[in-house]
Amino acid sequence: MLILEDTRQQERRHNAKHDYFRSVGVSWNRTALYCGDYTLPTDQSVCIDTKKDIYELIGDIQVKQMSKTDIKAEVFAVAEQGIISEALADKIFHAVCDDDADRYAEKEINDLCFQNNVPEGQIAAFQQLYVKRHGFFHRGLKRAQNSGVKLYVLVENDDGVESINDLFYWRNKRLDYWKTTNEVIGYYRTGRPKYKRVQKHPDAMKGQQIAKACLTMQTKYGVTFLFCKPEEAGAKILKLLEKGEE
Repeated sequence: MLILEDTRQQERRHNAKHDYFRSVGVSWNRTALYCGDYTLPTDQSVCIDTKKDIYELIGDIQVKQMSKTDIKAEVFAVAEQGIISEALADKIFHAVCDDDADRYAEKEINDLCFQNNVPEGQIAAFQQLYVKRHGFFHRGLKRAQNSGVKLYVLVENDDGVESINDLFYWRNKRLDYWKTTNEVIGYYRTGRPKYKRVQKHPDAMKGQQIAKACLTMQTKYGVTFLFCKPEEAGAKILKLLEKGEE
């Protein structure tokens, strides 16, 4: 059996998966995939996007978006480098930034550019701005949805989380980090001041928030979130590629 692995997967960080693939006679080729991290060369209708832990999933969900103001400035800066009118630049800006729930933004950007003979380098710059606005994870979800690909997001973890339901009860360890402030709230018997302690990351996502976000994405994009231990990931990937979720 031969599978494909996306080139964005850092080779040395997936040794457990590779060891399992070798143990069952599976080979893999590294190539740039349209979406996800693993698929079959002969049938890419199923793809698996892997997350090394729940914190990576949080990072993807909470990606910091480039502001519309900054995006607009960048679009017009790129436009000035070529023969792109202000009217076309404005259309491209809206294609990049507007809600893409009911449209294929990447294709819209490409179509606008091709129809107006925009050079490839500038097209790539506009597509990169779409990623900076929405994030790689969102782009992958939209690509899978728009292309009819069944996408599984497989989240590895050693926290005992095996389903979205388990995620509701997961505790983010960042909520347990505390720091001392300069605010004096009293004094010890020795006369030494007692300083107030507060959470270092009070806005860290709670399990309930992540679980609700996953349920929303499943409904909105048709993606399926699955969870497993790191040592189970290799077998899970092959099972999904061969048979899908049972």
